[in-house]
Amino acid sequence: MTKGTKYPVIVYPADPSMTSGKRGWFPQVVVLHHTGGNGKVESQVEYLRKNDRGVSIHVVIGKDGKRYRMVEDDVIAHHVGNSSIGSIGKNEGIPIVSPNSMSLGIELVNTGSKTKLDPWPEAQVESCAEQVVEWLEKYDVEMVTSHGGIDKMGKYDPYKFPFNKFWQYVGQMMRSK
Repeated sequence: MTKGTKYPVIVYPADPSMTSGKRGWFPQVVVLHHTGGNGKVESQVEYLRKNDRGVSIHVVIGKDGKRYRMVEDDVIAHHVGNSSIGSIGKNEGIPIVSPNSMSLGIELVNTGSKTKLDPWPEAQVESCAEQVVEWLEKYDVEMVTSHGGIDKMGKYDPYKFPFNKFWQYVGQMMRSK
């Protein structure tokens, strides 16, 4: 376990070809996603390690709260695609940096099915809050958002994520520091 964390963190690095190298500034945004697929952590982590689509992520969180560190914070992961993050990273409305280069990403293992809801266990929500609090304390993060909140192509993840419970955990953790 990483010092100060309740949930184990396993380093399982993504193939370097899945990233764009070092970022030139601190991350300003945290983006939450659901993995989709079959909802099995092992297959999701393996896919995000190396895939034909070039998708990568900083951290994957399983239903048991276990975290898989795949891309280091100072490296650009490819996780937001066709997204826009308001005025952050823009100069007079013109993008000067890509959303990927200004954000950190968390994939939460969940099928994201709209027909057969996949539950969000307490351990997973709490571990997500713990990771976000770590980043809030380390960087000048301006926004924590869902992928659906910034995507321009109709993404809806993380589907039915319990944001109220998540923010309660974040508040409790920040107050206890």
